Amino acid sequence: MSSELFATIDIGTTNVKVAVFDTNGEKLFEFQQRCAESSKNDIHELNPDRWWKVVVQAFHTMEDDTRKKIVSICVTGQGPTTVMVKEDGKLFGKAITWLDKRGYEHIGSIIKKGIDEQIATVISHLIFLKEISQRVYLLQPSDYIILKLTGLIVNATFPFEGYLPWNYEALEIFDLHKTFLIPQLIPTGNSVGKIKPEVARTLKVDEQVEIISGAPDFAMALVGTGTLEDGMLCDRGGTSQGLTLCSKKKIVCPGLMTTPFFIKDYWKISAVMTTTGKAYEWFSQNVARTRLVELSQLITVKRPTGVIFLPHLNGERSPYWNKNLRGVFFGLSLKDDYRSLLVSVIEGVAYAMRNILQLMESHGCKVKKIRATGGQAMNNLWNQIKADVLGKEIEIPQIFDSELLGCAIISICAFTKEDFRSLSKKMVRISKIFSPSAQRHTLYERFFEVYKSLHERNMDLFEQL
Repeated sequence: MSSELFATIDIGTTNVKVAVFDTNGEKLFEFQQRCAESSKNDIHELNPDRWWKVVVQAFHTMEDDTRKKIVSICVTGQGPTTVMVKEDGKLFGKAITWLDKRGYEHIGSIIKKGIDEQIATVISHLIFLKEISQRVYLLQPSDYIILKLTGLIVNATFPFEGYLPWNYEALEIFDLHKTFLIPQLIPTGNSVGKIKPEVARTLKVDEQVEIISGAPDFAMALVGTGTLEDGMLCDRGGTSQGLTLCSKKKIVCPGLMTTPFFIKDYWKISAVMTTTGKAYEWFSQNVARTRLVELSQLITVKRPTGVIFLPHLNGERSPYWNKNLRGVFFGLSLKDDYRSLLVSVIEGVAYAMRNILQLMESHGCKVKKIRATGGQAMNNLWNQIKADVLGKEIEIPQIFDSELLGCAIISICAFTKEDFRSLSKKMVRISKIFSPSAQRHTLYERFFEVYKSLHERNMDLFEQL
């Protein structure tokens, strides 16, 4: 096993990433390329073949010796994003991403029928799409890459509620089951099959490479951060934000999602926020007019800034599930410039997290440890602001791309038959811990109360807007 390597692919909302790991969890190769498309009004679609072109490009940039040692490929990706393919495996239109708002007017009535909020967003898309679709299979982005690799139409994920953005029962309730087909489920960690010979030649890898079933990115991030014990919370900060708590108790919080964890007798209590990292990118590019604001320009900004930012630039999911929420800067003064406002964007994301954690803890959840991953975890100021606002330590794993490491861990276990929890504990290494400033936390608590009041007092205005 020592010379064998494990390739991993992550189809993100903004970037496609490819990495190769050895049996010790060391990352030997990484490739990343932006693959986002612009949205128009409530429409947000992507051409899945763009993902595949980036994957091919990534493999072509590897050294020959690396490619020859690859024994498996495991794929994860964004969601809930719907890729539709015909029964012959050919694409039917573009992928409908989780940012798309078409059909959102149905979400309230869908939830009233007992459907999980996350599934409700996808069902709303499918209600809209039903009139323009023929019989098609429903795939996630990672499933589409598996289709390209193997020629097989499958759903690769954990075989539990909460790991697919649809199920047969929900489709049947809304008379969607005759239009939209659910493929065979291949449980995480199982082999989907061998790579197609012609694809092996395209990627320049061995024809015996196994394609291992992964799972959605948030699930792979839990494995790749070692968030597998009671009271541990994973903070995934990318274009959007995902907070997932591992809990020994089943606790239901309004606006959050409680479903089985993929570990027996555990539960995951999760929240998803729509435009957190996207808000930072939006302000940098569209307001500050620069692709990169140096960290040295921001660390001198006085904190708290005193400007409250609501990071809802495209509606909001948890805990509001309201497409009409919008972004707000509150408390502007003549002393504020692009630097202080960019810091207030980061603070606003931290306030949104604080709102979620407060909701969890008020319903009996115990948040004992927080591990951050994704692009935000690479920003020391962002990590420190989160610690100061939350009043809790933030642990940063050595490998930021936890989704890719999670795929590697699952792949290695598929070959060695080792328990993935044990391997995760060995491979996930914490590189840095950010501790909160007691003084700043006290100040942030006061501003957090303003943050909450802004929501409460403006809900009717958001609707009018």
